[in-house]
Amino acid sequence: MSSSETSAIGEELRRLDLNTPQPQNDQEIPQVTIVDTKDQVVSMLEALASLESSSNSIFVDMEGVNLSRHGSISLIQIYVPKCKDIFIIDIHTLGAQTFDIPGPKRQTLKGVLEGSEFKKYFFDVRNDADALDALFSIRLAHVVDVQLLEVASRAGSKHLLRGLAACIEQEQILTEAGAYKWKSTKEEGTKMFNPKIGGSYEVFNVRPLQQALIDYCIGDVQYLPALSDIYQCRLNDYWKEQVRAETERRLTESRKPNYQPKGKKKIFGPRRWGFPPKSQGKQLARPPVRSIFLAIHIRQDWLKSKTGLYVTKTAAGVGTVVMGHCDWAADVAATNRIAQTYCTLHTH
Repeated sequence: MSSSETSAIGEELRRLDLNTPQPQNDQEIPQVTIVDTKDQVVSMLEALASLESSSNSIFVDMEGVNLSRHGSISLIQIYVPKCKDIFIIDIHTLGAQTFDIPGPKRQTLKGVLEGSEFKKYFFDVRNDADALDALFSIRLAHVVDVQLLEVASRAGSKHLLRGLAACIEQEQILTEAGAYKWKSTKEEGTKMFNPKIGGSYEVFNVRPLQQALIDYCIGDVQYLPALSDIYQCRLNDYWKEQVRAETERRLTESRKPNYQPKGKKKIFGPRRWGFPPKSQGKQLARPPVRSIFLAIHIRQDWLKSKTGLYVTKTAAGVGTVVMGHCDWAADVAATNRIAQTYCTLHTH
């Protein structure tokens, strides 16, 4: 480590208030709006129209009764990280008109979902795309499937797909308390709608919508931005293109007459990904490195550092970067509250 780098780290340390607890992003509560009137649809479209082109990513999920061409769509959740807004759109109440209500510049929800102005992130887009196309003639486009990002980012087997809960647990993007709360919320909602444990999907059509279901809907989209950031940082150009192509294939397959919304085969990853070309199989070549200082609060499981990296602690209280790859350098000075770590981060 050069003397200039050492000085820079020392200066950064002096700026930090080591006695001030770092923020925990899993405690940040987005502004939630139930969109069940025409005026609220317009307001939502105005919020989307205000986004800059560099911040036009939205994270989408849907709930319904047998969500597919054979059922119905009750709710669409749209999370806009830029403004920390979650819109829960009441399709059951508003019906098909929801997609054609004009907002600024005559933009509609149908246009948002079908157009290229917004990048739409879904977690397993297949049945959502099937339902939108069959029930409302909406052809999703400009989509990123976060489930496929996860598979592509793995260094090991890509044979089986993971669900959202497994991804959140695997990447440790929540504190222990935050993870417990998220899991409890999901379990409470699932008990209400899962017929296998005494629930009914019709609860998504009961108004007013119960708070437990609202919380469930929030949980389906709130942490997709963190997961997508982590996964995309691990991918080289080859795997980014594979995700794009496979997402497009999923959209195409979901519109075919013989598409099956349910089935055991849906748990498997893309067959072609099991044997990638040897020259492209590694996720990341070793790019140039730059030096970054990270301060990690050892009483928290994770935080989002100033560099935008998601950081998690080890048993010893020393940080590990889970978004991207890093090489740890000497030495680690730990107090009872802070582990101060210097690392080199591979840039992309």
